[in-house]
Amino acid sequence: MTDDLAGDRILAMIASTRNSTKGDLLAVNVSKLREIAAQRDRYQTQLNRLKKLDKQTSCIEAAVSSAGETLQAGTNSFVIYGEPQSGKTEMMICLTAKLLDDGHRVIIHLLNDSVQLLQQNLDRFQRSNLSPAARNFSDVIDPDYSFSTGFHVVFCKKNASDLTKLNQKLEKVRKKVIIDDEADFATPNALINKGDVTRINALIKQLISHDGIYIGVHARTR
Repeated sequence: MTDDLAGDRILAMIASTRNSTKGDLLAVNVSKLREIAAQRDRYQTQLNRLKKLDKQTSCIEAAVSSAGETLQAGTNSFVIYGEPQSGKTEMMICLTAKLLDDGHRVIIHLLNDSVQLLQQNLDRFQRSNLSPAARNFSDVIDPDYSFSTGFHVVFCKKNASDLTKLNQKLEKVRKKVIIDDEADFATPNALINKGDVTRINALIKQLISHDGIYIGVHARTR
């Protein structure tokens, strides 16, 4: 959300309060204003959270900064490498926060086909208090769930059934960001030498579509 947009929303709330309380600005919903202010800098909020836990953030900041520069240069598909056990999940939380701050509305996290792994990562995202809260793909494919407004962070396993349903739900949503955890697992087209395409590879390409952003995340092995 830009400063101008946030300011417009605050002014609109104040104007609405004036109309309803005859000038009594003390009735402004302070908690709502604080929520709007916090959403203006999700990334810094996440860095502050980690620093309060005495965690080193320099490597995370370097990775997020490099990703931002890569996107600004016009590259919409790249991979972030890191050492195993180097804080990959916290980096992805901070990267997601920065992408939201920069105005990307729909961010999809792809994980290996494991219910336990998905829930583990989903729990860590939700405990970070990132706004909006991350959701399981099974929540957002509900017919009543809408992507038409607001910001959305969605987790989905890399299996054909889940990806097919998610693609159907997101068919008309443009400019999605796909963050592919362990990008070397399932995503690469293992049939390329046979002139064919694996089902998972095809579904992820469909999810990215013609205007999406793909960010692979991979723990580099020696």
